[in-house]
Amino acid sequence: MHMRLLTCVRPLCLLTTLVGCQSSRELAVVPGASVMTESLVREIEYPDVSVPSEPFDDLTPLTPPPTVRRFEELEFVDLTLEEAVRQALSSSEVIRQAGGRIVASPTTASTVLDPSIVETDPRVGVEAALSAFDAQFLATAGFSHQDRELNTLNPAFRYRREEGERYRVGVGKIAATGTQFGFDSETIGVSTNVPFNRVPSTYEMVTSATVRHPFLQGGGLEFNRIAGPGAGPGNYRGVVLGRINTDIALAEFELSVRNLMRDVERAYWELSFAYRDLDSKLSFRQYALEAWELEKKRVEANIRPPDQEAFVREQYYAAQAAVENAISGANVTPGVFGAERELRSLLGLTASDGRLLRPITPPTTADLHFDWEESLGMSLVRREELRRQRWRVKQRELERLAAKKFLLPRLDGVGQYNWRGFGDTLGGSSDGAFQELYNGDLGGWTLGLEMPTPIGQRAGHAAVRNADLLLRREQAILREQERQVSLELRGAFTELDRAYVVTRSNYNRHVAAQIQLEAERKRNTVGETRLDLVLQAQRNAVVAEVAFHRALVEYNVAASQLNLARGTLLESLQVYLAESPLPASTYQSAIREARRFTRQGHVSREAIPAPFSAGVYPQGVATPPMGPTDAASDPLLPSSPEPSSTPATPWQGDNESAPRIGPVPAELIPAPAPDLGGMIES
Repeated sequence: MHMRLLTCVRPLCLLTTLVGCQSSRELAVVPGASVMTESLVREIEYPDVSVPSEPFDDLTPLTPPPTVRRFEELEFVDLTLEEAVRQALSSSEVIRQAGGRIVASPTTASTVLDPSIVETDPRVGVEAALSAFDAQFLATAGFSHQDRELNTLNPAFRYRREEGERYRVGVGKIAATGTQFGFDSETIGVSTNVPFNRVPSTYEMVTSATVRHPFLQGGGLEFNRIAGPGAGPGNYRGVVLGRINTDIALAEFELSVRNLMRDVERAYWELSFAYRDLDSKLSFRQYALEAWELEKKRVEANIRPPDQEAFVREQYYAAQAAVENAISGANVTPGVFGAERELRSLLGLTASDGRLLRPITPPTTADLHFDWEESLGMSLVRREELRRQRWRVKQRELERLAAKKFLLPRLDGVGQYNWRGFGDTLGGSSDGAFQELYNGDLGGWTLGLEMPTPIGQRAGHAAVRNADLLLRREQAILREQERQVSLELRGAFTELDRAYVVTRSNYNRHVAAQIQLEAERKRNTVGETRLDLVLQAQRNAVVAEVAFHRALVEYNVAASQLNLARGTLLESLQVYLAESPLPASTYQSAIREARRFTRQGHVSREAIPAPFSAGVYPQGVATPPMGPTDAASDPLLPSSPEPSSTPATPWQGDNESAPRIGPVPAELIPAPAPDLGGMIES
């Protein structure tokens, strides 16, 4: 007895020693190794990544950055707003943001690849959802050899040797309704030395066709489109939800493009103002220079004391400093260089190429009017944020429909038919297994119902409750977003009106300041006025001119912001989004698939799934439909299909088409005042 126990324990101890136990060994300490190891751990390594073989052209500028002292050497490139928009769109693989925030937050950046990334997501994308319906192929092959000793007194049966082989080939497919189809063939070969068998080796072939259809839980076209086959409570990855994820990504991409266009237009007008501000400062410097030269001649002729010349000279150098700051920027004022750098960044241009961008599109001076009710209806329909949130609401509604299916019991209908073949060989003779299978004499079938379902459906009730809460949350967010959008639209209307009236007032102020300046300059020429009044008139004229151009830019920015609040910013800039055309084989495949659902030209109603989308989003149309209902019955939608943005009588405050640096003007001619559309007070 003890020998038997020892015989059993020895293999166990050996197995435990080899697999389950490991000896703990202390590493030998090498003098100086700890210091070297610590230095290696603290080293910062650079990642080994693949980089382009050629350097980026926009990262290797050939000219140094622009400076104030090299300003006259720079070349100016005239740029229209349309060209700026086209350049920004054509070079924005990464949708840029104002301020270059991609450096600090690269994970929040948006790219043109984002919709495709979501579309091809192997977990929740459309292709991943469709892969659940792909046919599955299975092929296995196995071989075995067994030698056994049996507890028997008959020496003929004491030792048994058995050799086997097994082959299996099958294919399975899940239909859109959740029905599972399977067809497989299995071959089993056995060779044994057991006496009294008819033959020492046998082959058995079994070919079966199986069908399983869920009648309640897990069945139906709608459920499998939403949740996908084999879905569980709260885990929905159907084709419809995958497509909605893509639509959400498209809305977010359009939102990023819209924000880029907003930043580009704003930067364009800011650069336009920077040039206008520089023109005003140059005029101010020219006035100060003329006054300084006049006072210098009077001091030389002993008409004025020397301190009067120093007084005017101080004004000139103050004007010179203002010009330098207007070029390069100071404090919160970006200047020409700062505004041009911001626009260059948004357009994806090189950092420095020896040239400066110069806007030539004149800002609008027309009194724009928009209908409030129409604009409110358009904003509630066309805003990208609301469209994205409506897709999320639709997603939660579909998830709630799928969750209700888990309140039903699981009831599956199962059917199977078998063909069998048996013989001492696999084939090649009349007694072969394949020949027996081909004759079809051995067969059988199975038909029945299976109902594996939990009592009470606790998980199903929790899934429905969770889906209800998620739906209510998204609906509440949508209502709050609509309220905020209406408030934003109201603020945009108010700002547009304020910017226009302030522009009108500053224009009148600018004209009056020019008249006062010319009068003081004429009196100063003949010596009939005080010097401080002349200098003050110069300052007032420059401040009024800068204020007018600042207000005019703010008016154009306010118009852009109102278009953004209405959801028509991209249309106002003639920007439309479109997906790339599909290959021709895709359309041919769609035609072939469509024929499967038709019979003699009539479409089977059972084969048409319920729609979950209102159709293609029409860009460039004032009011796209909000849903499958008639848009004309919605009180929020305007009755007219065209936007009412007809301007009132235009006024032209300054007829110059573009800001220019040019030579220093000898004098500033006041802007003409006739036909200003109510801008000049009578």
